[in-house]
Amino acid sequence: MKEKRNLFNSIFGKKKNKQQNVTQTQFQLLSGWNTQFTTLQEGTYNSKVARQAIDRIATHCAKLIPKHIQTDITNNIKGDINFLLSNQPNPLMNTFDFIYRIISLLYTDCNAFIFIARDNTGFITGFYPVLATNYELLQGADGTMYLQFDFVNGQTYTIPYLDLIHLRLFYNRNDVFGMSNRVLRTDLETAHTASEGINNAIKTTSNLKGILQYENSMLKEKDLQKNKENFVKDFLNLENESGIAALDAKAKFQEVNLKPITLDKDQLKQVNYNIFDYFGISEKIINNSFTEEEWNAFYEGVIEPRAIQMGYAFTNKIFKRQSIRDGHRIVFTANRLQYASLNNKITLLKEAGALGLLTKDEAREIIELPALGGEEGAKILQSLNNIDSAIANNYQGGNNNGESN
Repeated sequence: MKEKRNLFNSIFGKKKNKQQNVTQTQFQLLSGWNTQFTTLQEGTYNSKVARQAIDRIATHCAKLIPKHIQTDITNNIKGDINFLLSNQPNPLMNTFDFIYRIISLLYTDCNAFIFIARDNTGFITGFYPVLATNYELLQGADGTMYLQFDFVNGQTYTIPYLDLIHLRLFYNRNDVFGMSNRVLRTDLETAHTASEGINNAIKTTSNLKGILQYENSMLKEKDLQKNKENFVKDFLNLENESGIAALDAKAKFQEVNLKPITLDKDQLKQVNYNIFDYFGISEKIINNSFTEEEWNAFYEGVIEPRAIQMGYAFTNKIFKRQSIRDGHRIVFTANRLQYASLNNKITLLKEAGALGLLTKDEAREIIELPALGGEEGAKILQSLNNIDSAIANNYQGGNNNGESN
């Protein structure tokens, strides 16, 4: 027989005995006893406009490249941690999906948690974004702070808080959790109402509305109802292609024109702007019509802060203090040059190449050409107009003493 497995056990495994030592005592914070965080069931992500903004931010953040480095950005440590983060953080996700979900959860709930799965020896085997319905800080018998996850299926899991990677937005009032998007609720409701208003206006104006009046007749209620049904059946049906109704002198139909009130284009644009502005994103980023300068502003204002935030969070939870002192870090990098214009790329190649700052392969990557590889690709480009100052005299025709030959 096939063994029944579930995702909960696949990620967390069976509950460990050490969880039994966690008391149900809330962990007191400096900000008070507000030790719980609950995701909003009908929250930000259910708004079309907000979801557009979150999707664009998460999509561009997902292009970031995670690296395990030591001391210098060029010293990429090609170990197991680097392989996990840059290829497949867990069996369910590739790196793009992994980062996308983290950022999506972060902007939806202002908090995102990543569980670091380890084997019995403490070796890291995977990274899992965790979405629960409720999170609560608890205190262990030894005074350690734990975070209890309450999942939608009723299961719970408790883990030392310091073993979790935790990202937060609007980190202000609470000592641990980021604040929610509740302040955006009015704008979200307005956007929803505007969308519903347009939908209802289409439905309302697509149907004929009016009063069917019988003159000089005192009909019974059942006769009025029957005549109305006959009129609707004969006139308001798909088979009546002529669009013409026939009435005798006893009846008169008076059309009622309903003009639903909806937001005009500028008002609707302002409603959407309020939501986009809250997330620090422009309409041109939403519809992918941004210029190089607009992309750079978006990157520096939104993407780069998340890259720095994730770098610190992953570094501090993956490595021990001594390893961090030795220069081990996790960084999230991006090739910003892919959004530069061709003219700017060529200018960069001329200026940086002249100073010997680029190899041939690095230069070819900037203009999206395949790498040469080997010794040829590793050769450094440099202009003869820029030389080592130590040999400048010889280059100008002088000897070691600065005298002319």
